[in-house]
This record gives sequence, structure tokens and C-alpha cells, in this order.
Amino acid sequence: FLVYKLPCPPHYMSIIDTPKSETSEDWRPKDLEMISHLEVFQNKPAILKKVESRLTKLKEAMALELLPCVAQLPSGTNIEKGQIARGENHNGFPFLSLDIPQNFSKNEMYTYRTLFWWGHYLGFSLILKGNKLKNYFQRLAENCSEPPFHNVYLSQAPTPWEWRLGQQYFIPVSDKQTWAEKSNLLDYMKIMRFHSIDDASFKELDWTQAGVKFWKDMSPVCLG
Repeated sequence: FLVYKLPCPPHYMSIIDTPKSETSEDWRPKDLEMISHLEVFQNKPAILKKVESRLTKLKEAMALELLPCVAQLPSGTNIEKGQIARGENHNGFPFLSLDIPQNFSKNEMYTYRTLFWWGHYLGFSLILKGNKLKNYFQRLAENCSEPPFHNVYLSQAPTPWEWRLGQQYFIPVSDKQTWAEKSNLLDYMKIMRFHSIDDASFKELDWTQAGVKFWKDMSPVCLG
């Protein structure tokens, strides 16, 4: 694994920061209750191993899926490396992510990132930046009303490295009237599909199938 913390603007306070009203050193009943819990930490390594296994299978499937697309990808895009990264503290929670394909350069960003964020969701995201950005937004505008895009969201945050949910960060791509007016203010595009871990269907979710499907669904925007 490459272990690192997901980039996050420094002015965002971690959600685990202690409020000023709770700076007392005295133990609260809730404190004692929480520090006596062992189960999460005992099971965490095995859980993350299952996440890693699912991401590895998706990486292998995507490597095959991308072979016919090479000529349509930006120059320098890597379709083989499939970097899996792991971190312990993105806004207080562990995460694992997979980037394939990936292209991070000074002027270009073209990556398909799968993110498992503990306590939150499994997310599939396409992050695009560079001289084709206007074309990507134009293609999104042309396709955003199609069925595959109905459960896809567009980032409105100042940075592509904001992963928190909320109307201030993401809006449905189907809401073209809203985002079209703001798209010229962004220097990147990030479109995502979320699978909440609280959803009853999460247990049976086939990560490989869902991941490949998202790539195919978004291909009208990112390929060509």
C-alpha cells in the first residue's frame, strides 16, 4: 500500500476536532464507554483486507476493460499500474482508494478513482482536468438526461479532493440548469456515483461489476 492522507484544504476543520465547550480533562461517561470498546479495532484489519481484495479485483477487470480504449485516452495515461492507496485519517476516518486509469501531470488530470471511506460510502469518481475540460462539460451537458446519469453527482467544491457529501459539495448532474451556470468557475470536473454503506444492498454489491459499469456509463463524457 501507499499510505497517505487525502489532500484536503487546510481551512477545513476535522470532524473529530474537540469543540471548545468540551476541553475538560475529566472523563465523561461517553468517553469511558468508547475507550472500552475493542470490537472495531479487533476487526478492522480483516475488514480492510476485504476492501483491498475487492479493489484488486476491480483493478484487474479495469485493466482489461481499458485495452480497447488506449487510443481515446490522453497521452501519458497509465492503464496498468492501478495504484491502491490507504490512509487512516481523512476527516477522521480510514480509507482505501484505487486509481485506474490515472494521469496526474502539471496540466492534466485524468483518473478514475474508486474510494472506500469508512463509515460513509463506496464511491466511483471520474476526475478530469486539462485543455479538454470544456469538451468534457459539453459532453456531460449532452448526456446528463440519459438514464445512466440519473444517480450521478457533479462536484461543486473548489477542489477535486473534497469527498464530503452535501448540497454545497455535490449536485445531481441531471440538474443541468444549476451546474451549467457554475461550470466555468471550476478548473476541473469530478462526477461520482455513491453506494452508501448504510444501504441494505451494500452487502451484496459486486464492486467489480459496479465499478466497470460506472466507467462504461461515463464513457460518453471521458472518451474521445
